[in-house]
Order: sequence, then C-alpha cells, then structure tokens
Amino acid sequence: MSDLLSIGSSGVTAYQRALATVSNNIANVNTDGYTRQDVSLAANQPRQMGGSYLGTGARFDAVQRQYDAFVESNLRNSNSDLQSQKPLLSYVNRLIDVMGDESIGLTTAMNRFFESARDLSSDPASVVSRSIFLRDADGLAARFRQLAGQFEIMDNETRQSVETDVGQANALTSQLALMNKQLAKHTSADKQPSELLDQRDLLLRELSGLVAIKTRFEPNGAVTVSVGDTLDQGILVSKTTARAISVGDSTIEPGKLEFMLDAYGTPETMSSITSGKIGGVMNFREQVLNPAAYSMNDLASTLVTQINQVHRDGLDAEGQLGGDLFGFVPAPSGKAAGMTLLVQDANRIAAAGQFRVIDDPLNSGTAQARIRYAAPEFLGPSQLRGELSQAKAPQIATIGVNIEASQGVASLGLIPIGTQDLSLTLHAPGPGQNLQVLTRDGRHLLGSPLNASQQALLLKTANGMEAGATYSTAQINGVAPDTYLGMDIFMGAIAEVGLEQQFDSTSGEALAPLKNTAKLTGQTFVDSPDSLAAGALSLNGQALPALSGPLTLAKVVNWLNTAAASEPASSRTLASAVGGKLVLSRPAGNTTDDVRLGLGTGTPADLKRLGFDTSLHVKGSTSDDLLIFVSDNSLVPGDPASTVQVTAQFADIQGDMKQTLRASALQVEFTSDQDYKIIDSRTQTVLAERSLIPDPLSATPSLNYRGLKLEFSTAPKSGDQFTIDGNRDGIGNNESMLRMVALEDERLMPGGLTITEAYIERVNQVGNVARQAAIADQALQVVYRQAQEARDSISGVSLDEEASALVRFQQAYQANAKVMQTAMALFDTILQVR
Repeated sequence: MSDLLSIGSSGVTAYQRALATVSNNIANVNTDGYTRQDVSLAANQPRQMGGSYLGTGARFDAVQRQYDAFVESNLRNSNSDLQSQKPLLSYVNRLIDVMGDESIGLTTAMNRFFESARDLSSDPASVVSRSIFLRDADGLAARFRQLAGQFEIMDNETRQSVETDVGQANALTSQLALMNKQLAKHTSADKQPSELLDQRDLLLRELSGLVAIKTRFEPNGAVTVSVGDTLDQGILVSKTTARAISVGDSTIEPGKLEFMLDAYGTPETMSSITSGKIGGVMNFREQVLNPAAYSMNDLASTLVTQINQVHRDGLDAEGQLGGDLFGFVPAPSGKAAGMTLLVQDANRIAAAGQFRVIDDPLNSGTAQARIRYAAPEFLGPSQLRGELSQAKAPQIATIGVNIEASQGVASLGLIPIGTQDLSLTLHAPGPGQNLQVLTRDGRHLLGSPLNASQQALLLKTANGMEAGATYSTAQINGVAPDTYLGMDIFMGAIAEVGLEQQFDSTSGEALAPLKNTAKLTGQTFVDSPDSLAAGALSLNGQALPALSGPLTLAKVVNWLNTAAASEPASSRTLASAVGGKLVLSRPAGNTTDDVRLGLGTGTPADLKRLGFDTSLHVKGSTSDDLLIFVSDNSLVPGDPASTVQVTAQFADIQGDMKQTLRASALQVEFTSDQDYKIIDSRTQTVLAERSLIPDPLSATPSLNYRGLKLEFSTAPKSGDQFTIDGNRDGIGNNESMLRMVALEDERLMPGGLTITEAYIERVNQVGNVARQAAIADQALQVVYRQAQEARDSISGVSLDEEASALVRFQQAYQANAKVMQTAMALFDTILQVR
C-alpha cells in the first residue's frame, strides 16, 4: 500500500507541475516575446519484485522552451527588411508632396517666370511688364529657397532619427551584454531560465528592427552579435562587452552620414547600413533625398548661369550692359538655398539686344531686317602659329617657317582682334619672300597683290575666311590714318621716340621720362649691284624715287637726304652713315614723330639691301581679326622649300569682337539684288563685298558678318540700305528677352532635357521610388506575417491547445489523487482488522 501511495503521490506532484506550466503559458498568452513552455515527464526507476519489475510512478523531468533557432532567425531577418521600408515609404511620400505641391514645387514658379518674360519680350518698354517680370523672377528665387528649406528640414529630421535609433541600438546591445553576463552562470542553455532566454530573443528582435544583425549562440545561450558582412566583422556584442555605434558627417562626401564602431576604443569603420529602420532612413537619405538636393542645386546653378549669361548679354532701359539677374549667397545646404534676385530696379532689366538694325525709309524694296548675334566659329587658325602665340612681352618667340614650292605660301596664323603693339619680323628674307596680311573678308592690308591662283589658294574658309569672302587691294599698304578701320598698321622698319627714365637727384623719386629723338639704325651695310625702282620703298609715308645701282652706303645716304629735302626742317628725316651702318633720325628737338622706312611696291629683300629686316608693326590695338601669311614668289614647281625665320612680340590681347562691332555703326548697302557691301560708318572702310548665299535651312535670305546675322523678311532690292548699330539707348531689338524665353525650351540639362522637364523627371523618379517602396512594403508584410506565423506555430501560446492540456493534466491529477485516496482507504481497512 505504501507503493501505491508513493506512485499516486509522484503522479500528483508531476501533474501539479504540469498544470503550473500550462497555467503559466495561459497567463503569458499576450506577453511580448514569451516562448511557450512544455513539461517533460519521465517514469521512475522500476523495482524488482521476484522475477519481475514493478513501476514506481512518474516524475517531473524538465520544462522545455518550444524554440526553433532557424525560425527565430528568419523572423529577425524579415523584421529588419520590413522595418527598412516603413521610414523609406513615409519620407518619400512626404518628399513627393513637397516637390509636387503647387505652392512649393518649382513647376508653377518656372512657368510664371517664362510667361512674364514672354510678355516683356512683346513690349520691352512697358514699366508694368518689367515690374511683373521682376516680381516673378523674385518668386522663382524664393521658390528655390523654400524647396531647399524643406529639403533641409527633412535632412535634419532624418539625421535626428538616425541618431535616436543609433542610441536605442546601443542601449539594446548594452542590455544584451548584461544578459550574456547572466547566462554565463550556467554552462548549458538547457539549464538557463526560460524567461532569461525569452528576454534575450526579444532584445535581438528589437535590435533587428533597427539594424540587420548576424548572430552566433554559445552552448550556454550567450550570443555574439555582428552588423558586418561576416560574424567576425562589425561585432556589436561579444560575451559581456558591447561596442557602441557612433554616427557623424562624412569627411569626404558632404551631406553623407558615416557610422563607426567603438569610436573611443578600437575604432572600426562600418559599411553603410541598408536594412532595419536605420537602413531605411539611410536609404532615403542616400538614394532619394541627397540626389534630389544635388539635382536641385544643379538645376539652380544651370538656370542661374544660363539666365545670367543672357541677361549680361543684353541692354537695360538705360542702354547699359546688363549684369547678373540672379546670384547666390553662401548657404550650408547648397546653391538652391542661397538663390537670390540681384536686380531690384525694373529699368535695370536687360530686355534689349546689343544690336539693332534700322531699315532705310527710302528703300525701294519691302524687306524688313532682323539682327541677332552669336559668337562666331571660324575654321582655320585662332592664334599665331606655334610659339609665336606665346610671345607676350617680355617674351620673344622665334620660329622657322617652310614654304613649299607647290603652295608658294605658308600661314603664320591669326592676329586676334584686340592684339596690342605687335611686332612680327622676317629675318634675312629671300628675294621673293613677303608678308601678306588679310582680313577674314579678303581685304588685303599689307604685302604684295596676289595673283588669281594665290587668291584661290588663300580665300578659303579652311584658312579662316568668311564664307563668300572676296579679294580687294583697295587699302593695301595704306598709310595711317587712311588704313583699314584707321588702324596704325605698318610693314617695314620703324623707330619710335625713345623714353629715358629720370630720377630726382635729391629725393631719388622717379620723374617724368625724358623723350629722345627717334633714331632708326640698320645692320652693317653691304654694297649691292642692284637698283631700287621708284616707289619700291617709302619714307614716313612718302614714296621714294628710283635709285640706280650699284648701291653703296654713301649713295643711299645722299639719296635719302635728297628725297627728304622738301620736308620741313623741324620734321625732316636725316640720313647718315655711322660705323658702316645706315642711320635715319629726326632733327634734334623733334620728340613727337617716329621714323618709318616702309615697303611700297618693293619687297623685304629691297629693304634688306639697306640693312633692315622687314617687320609688321601694329601700334595700339587691332580692330579686326587679321590672317597673316608669308609668301615666296620666287618658287616654281619642283623647287625645294624655302625657309625663313620669324620673330614676334606683343604687349597683350584684350579683344572682344562683339563690343568692337558695337563701337561703330555698320552700313549694309545692296549694289544689286544679290550683291552687297558692308561699310564702317566711322571710317567709311569697306569691310566686305559679297553676294547673298542661299540658306538651305531658311526660306528667307540672310547674311553673316563676324557673328552678326541679318535676316530679311523678303529679298532686298538694289539700293536698299540697312544700318546696324550698338542699340545705345536700349529700346530697339528685344533679342535679349526673346533669348530668355527660348531658354524654356532649350535642352540644357543632362539627358537632353529642358529645365522644367529635368525637374519633372526628378519628381517622377521620387514617385517611382515611392511606388517601389509601397510594393516592397506589402510584399515584406506578407513575408513577415508568414515568419511570425511560423514562430507562433512553434513558440506561440494557443489557448485552445492549452485548455485541452489543462483538462488532460487535470484529469491525470485527479486520477492520481484517487490512487492516493484508494491507498489510504486500504490502509484504514487494515488498521481496523482486530
């Protein structure tokens, strides 16, 4: 009976604990992170009775956690992925609302700006239109600033969110390190309290919601946590040590956040976090917000650059060149945040073009002209040849030039407009060698006239000529001021008035320079059997008479003095022989005139006979582009190439074709229905003589000159005249504002997009991210739900199952109690036996 009692007692004890376990499950049915516990019962050791073994009851063995490591890991991973989409979707939708909003987005502001520019272009003199344009321009700048301000707000919010979440992650890792310390008290996870392991798993799950983690569990249940690509990298928790994550601004890429582990211990740079809530916020910053902000800054920069370029190129209501319409003030968040309107006076809006064309009221034709300017692009050279282009004073450059017999001419390049005080010298020229200076329209300024084959060779667009250029010697070897555009351009040998610096003998201060009489000294004279033809050379612009050979120094001195005898004594050039050299000088006291021994119909070889090299001299600044060649008329086909040394030096190059053209009015005169000439009104210089060239891209005729394009409504008639001037009063020609309007349709942005299209494209890109994030969020919710259901099926508490277990264990408990009751009754019966 004692055996029966002990068996019943063991069953009561075992099922009492089983009932307690089930009750605990039921009590924790809604406890976050709780893992269902199951009781394990085992039979007691049986007792041998005779030849058999009798059972001795049951015992409580253990409480087991219903836990699957793989399922728990899958839940953490799906939680990280899901949590990464929520902030991304939320912030992206906010950004779309900002960029697409009519009161904040750019589309409306840009449309208003270009619309007001269009209205102003139709009436540039209207004060009302100018004021509206100024208002809408200021509104455009303000809209950029507002949008940049919204970007900055979102940047600050996401930055604070990352910092807060990093702090939470650090708190969780610290708790995990303390948890590991508690788990270290036992060597096996089976001996650990289930609640302690539940708390560990809950902490890991919360941490996975912030950042994707990798885990490794020790036999005692302690966990190692990593955020690196492997478990050996980016370790957050190892045993009882937690390493804190720190976040800060990137030192390499502005606006980007960088993460570091254990910044104050053993620093380790973390790769970018891409999952979990922190990863979602970082994805938004790096994939959406920062690119949108950079795009906005690029858009502002391009828009301002293009608008300012047009505005600077126009004239305001007072006839002055326009300045920048927009500008940027320094702003930490980029250019868009600092965009501002610089022009506050409506009269300072540069609506007019820098040129205008006036039709002569007496024109017989009905053609109306329209003028516009674009920087010209010519074929051929753009500067002097080789090292000559680097010969800015005090540098002097020398090159050797080969002249092929098949060509008879070689290019020395281009003297750009605005070249100052140029000197270009032929050293020891051959008998037929000469410098040839022409304009882009074939005006021959210096040299010897070209024959038909030479004209055909040189007057090509490939050499830098204008299309349709014609040849003219009307001003060849002219003497200032009767030269092309009045330039002081000369070829020969020249000596200018000398300047000698003076200093005060007492104070040592510099005084005004002392002027010395001009003196031209040649090289050692070599007698020659040759003679000089009449007009071959000139002295100070006057043609010299013929001189028969042989040429001796004394004979040349006498010849020059005789030729100059008729000049006034105060300015007469005196020739003398000094040390075997020919010297030409002005009279003592004449410190205003220079000495010029130039070429007339002669060649540099004629000048060389007198001991002088031939130089091209430009005093002051060139008023046009000049093409320069060196020719050799002595070559015939089959001859070897001739050579010559050329030296150059110039003071500076400060030319502006556009402003030079504005300085003087141009007259376009049609000498026939097809032929015309262009005349400089100030000097009456004929700049070009051409014929109209049909434009295959236009139904109406037009002509071009140095970047100016004159378009006619119909074909002009013979005798028609058109005047092109610099629009000094700023009221004619609304070209500037028309170009401003045209910016709306110009494809200025990458990908061949207009400014408005580029902004809309960026909004669409953000919208695509939002749609993708929404789809991903829905999919990941399904994945997470499945992972949660998989865990719940193993570790979750089901009230139905627990109620069933409760009834089953209750019945077992009652049955065992009945066994004990039976044993007691039997015992009482025995006690009552007398």
